[in-house]
Amino acid sequence: MTARNFHVITGASGGGKSTLVGALGELGYSVMPESALSVLQEQEQRSASPLSKANLKAFMEEVLERSIRAYDAAQLLTPPVFFDRALPECLEHMRLLNLEVKPEFEAWLELRRYADTVFVVQPWPEIYVQDRWRTADFARASRSFEPTVAAYVDRGYGMRIVPQVSVEERVAFVLQHTGVRSRP
Repeated sequence: MTARNFHVITGASGGGKSTLVGALGELGYSVMPESALSVLQEQEQRSASPLSKANLKAFMEEVLERSIRAYDAAQLLTPPVFFDRALPECLEHMRLLNLEVKPEFEAWLELRRYADTVFVVQPWPEIYVQDRWRTADFARASRSFEPTVAAYVDRGYGMRIVPQVSVEERVAFVLQHTGVRSRP
């Protein structure tokens, strides 16, 4: 199944994805936050040891499950829905980390397709900031860009590069290229 109104915004860490998705949400559009960041923030609130450091396999499987639940929950939202990252890159990062990708994971992915074109933010050093969740320097964070994009290309998605302009201009760009004509 393809959800033509499920639009993925992905790309470089610190490239402005979450800011763009947040701005779309502030305008009243349906949005789904990044699953990995949500898991990390919840663990911090519970004062739990981060799964990402203690058990990478458990962390990535939780991110995968969250991404699946986000996709399924989005079926009930008013379209269009904008996703901050999505399932294809989760599986790709599991492979890069030498974690097992079970056949059922691939099957889940094929049952949950997004709009044919994915919006991609490129590495952008001028806006990159490190924080308690984004601890890598810019060069290290940028290394994940190509595998992230490849995860979608390898599954037949087209790419549309989001220009490095103001948030308002990026919002307008995304809306223009999704065919959205008015605010929700």
